[in-house]
Amino acid sequence: MRKAAVLIILSFIVLVFVGAVTLQSLLILQRVAAVRDVEGQVAVKARGQDSFEPIADRSRIYAGDTVRTSGDGRLTLEWLDGTRLAVGPNTLLRVLKCQINKANDTETSVFKLDTGSIWIRIIKVLSQKAKFEVATPTATAGVRGTIFAVHVAADGATKVSVLEGQVAVTDGQQSQQVNPKTVATVSDRTTAIHDFDEQEKRTWLEHQNVAEPILRLEAPADGYQAKAGETVTIAGQSEKGAKVTVDGKPVELKLKQRFSTEIAVPKEMAGQKMTVKVEVTDARGHKLTRQLKIEVAE
Repeated sequence: MRKAAVLIILSFIVLVFVGAVTLQSLLILQRVAAVRDVEGQVAVKARGQDSFEPIADRSRIYAGDTVRTSGDGRLTLEWLDGTRLAVGPNTLLRVLKCQINKANDTETSVFKLDTGSIWIRIIKVLSQKAKFEVATPTATAGVRGTIFAVHVAADGATKVSVLEGQVAVTDGQQSQQVNPKTVATVSDRTTAIHDFDEQEKRTWLEHQNVAEPILRLEAPADGYQAKAGETVTIAGQSEKGAKVTVDGKPVELKLKQRFSTEIAVPKEMAGQKMTVKVEVTDARGHKLTRQLKIEVAE
């Protein structure tokens, strides 16, 4: 009887443990990044694999994956909430963790940059419980919501460049706040902070698209022709929390942050080109405008 009771108790404990693990797995959602703008040679080593393979037509990057770019390679990773991470040439980046815990509504994103350069845009302000970190051989950069870049030299020296917001940079001994338009350089466990120089300003001008909101136009296509007196469909995709206007009129974002609206084509525009202005403003106030040129048939 005693053995039977012990077996029942042990079985109950196992069931409770399995149930808890199952519940936790259901409450933790993995955040998946979409692959955009691939150029040159880019390779990916999937979680659990031993070798790199060309990224080819792969459209997603998951937690546990490692991305490697060559001298001419680059790509952009995008998440549904508007977070964007641009990967530069000669870079080795590991996605250690990227998830949402629905039980306490916290997000955790951890990356390891072994060498190379990345530019990051985090549009929303993360909670105190959330964590977004980039670890390098010599430092760790932690943020709440900002636009910044991390560069790692061949010797492991780290440079954290902040365009907006603040970044906490830890060099193994102390943590310092890096403010907008400043750069922290970490080498030999010491951190030096200085304002943007001309080279840093030029670098951010070259990568200013990192700060821009998402605006992908799906209709009309280039060279589209509309008929005078009819309507033309303007459709596309933006990001969560963004505001989209078409010729100054607000357009609602729907499933997967897509939008669609109809624009009337005036009869007097027959035989001419009609310009339609599409503008998106993100949660931080950044704007991106597209001017659509539509041929109007008679």
